[in-house]
Amino acid sequence: MPVEKKSSVEEVLKREKLTKEFEREKRSSEQKAIEQAAAKLSAQSPETTDTAKTSKFITNIDIAFSQAKTDIRFYFLNDGTYADDFKRMFEENESIFKRYGITNQKYLEYVRESFDRYKKIHNMLPLDPMKPKHYKYVEDSILELVRMFNQRFGK
Repeated sequence: MPVEKKSSVEEVLKREKLTKEFEREKRSSEQKAIEQAAAKLSAQSPETTDTAKTSKFITNIDIAFSQAKTDIRFYFLNDGTYADDFKRMFEENESIFKRYGITNQKYLEYVRESFDRYKKIHNMLPLDPMKPKHYKYVEDSILELVRMFNQRFGK
């Protein structure tokens, strides 16, 4: 009697189907993030004097921050006003970051890595919330990065 061998075709088809579903979900979550950023910008009053808040256009940093807020690796951005503070810091140094090829995604990764480094140094748990003392460390780390760029490559 012949032995029936399992075909790997079913597994390959199943894997392809799952990757297509994952890509579809990823696109829909990105679209939702863009819509949320647009809604947030449109809900802001035009009476504020900040030029970034009166802008009717969604910037790349707004999209990056809205996507990062849904990512578990950037959980600390949902606490308090830290996301706005990091966004403001990026906008202040945007010309320097662009000059050296640091995109908003790389900037967010650097923020996350700085916070992770602080947690590792102080033996904190992985999902400990960000506090003002921790924010100060990350802020100093970013400012040190900007200073080192200026020192290394000149203004």
